[in-house]
Amino acid sequence: MTRLAICPNCTSPEVKIVPAGRLLPFVAKRVLGIEPPTLATFLPHRAGVHFTRLARKFPLLRLEHARPLQCDILICTTCDFVCPALDLGDDQLMRLYHDYRSDSYNADRIRYEPAYRKLADLVGKSPGEHRARIAHVEAFLSGVPGAAEVREVLDFAGADGRFIPPGLLARCHCTVYDVSEEQPFRAGIRKVSQLEGLGTFDYVQLCHLLEHVRSPKTLLQTATRHLAPDGLLYVEVPKEGSKDRIERLRAGAEAFAIHEHINLYTEKSLAALLEAVGLTVIKMEAADLDVRLVGRPGLRPRALAGAQAAGHVPGRRAPWPPFP
Repeated sequence: MTRLAICPNCTSPEVKIVPAGRLLPFVAKRVLGIEPPTLATFLPHRAGVHFTRLARKFPLLRLEHARPLQCDILICTTCDFVCPALDLGDDQLMRLYHDYRSDSYNADRIRYEPAYRKLADLVGKSPGEHRARIAHVEAFLSGVPGAAEVREVLDFAGADGRFIPPGLLARCHCTVYDVSEEQPFRAGIRKVSQLEGLGTFDYVQLCHLLEHVRSPKTLLQTATRHLAPDGLLYVEVPKEGSKDRIERLRAGAEAFAIHEHINLYTEKSLAALLEAVGLTVIKMEAADLDVRLVGRPGLRPRALAGAQAAGHVPGRRAPWPPFP
């Protein structure tokens, strides 16, 4: 398998390849078809006061854990973007995402990550998460020039449209572009699965999408073709990176665990992406674990407002099996 030679976020050739990636077992199996190695742990088989005859006969309990594979990661010197250095194909990523967060996806992932069972029914579906996220978006957009005049909305790859802010839902014609079979979560939202003939919109949003794709710049260029000349583009990604963390990754002092998110963003790398496709960044902030910004067609940034990066707890270093 070939390695990336340029940054897929800003297309800079100034990149560093570091053996600091940890390809989690679920991803290794789905994307590459590799059954990850296992680590066996032997523990005393005790049951407190209910110590059984079976436990006396077999005093050790064997636990097996699938182990991550070590792989190279790419760190862009220009924009601090981080991703696997593997040149993954679209068909490989489709094997990871084709049934994203469905029952079959959750069952496969729980097989390798038992702790995911507690999250499977909450991630992206929790009413609390939904209310918090759209409240943040509405507050963020409230001070953006031109936001009050938006009338045509496109939620790009927005599944059922549930993260369109209520204020926009109430006064705008809202369209969701997505190839999934999910139906809009409420009446009045138009759902399309083809971009051809879709036209342009006053407001286009991409929420928690760029961290999943192999070519963020290419995808954003596709989305902005449907942005009106004076329109607003809203982008939101998980806040998983910071300047300090990027430096630890560069130095090999920390590992990047590659799961369903294959790209790691900071405020710097997200702003660089929008500038790379010719957009003007007019507002940015980090809230909780998300980075969000809004931009307009243009050439250079007019304003940036970044919040302090979220804290990160360093992981423990350990020997890992190499990527085949």
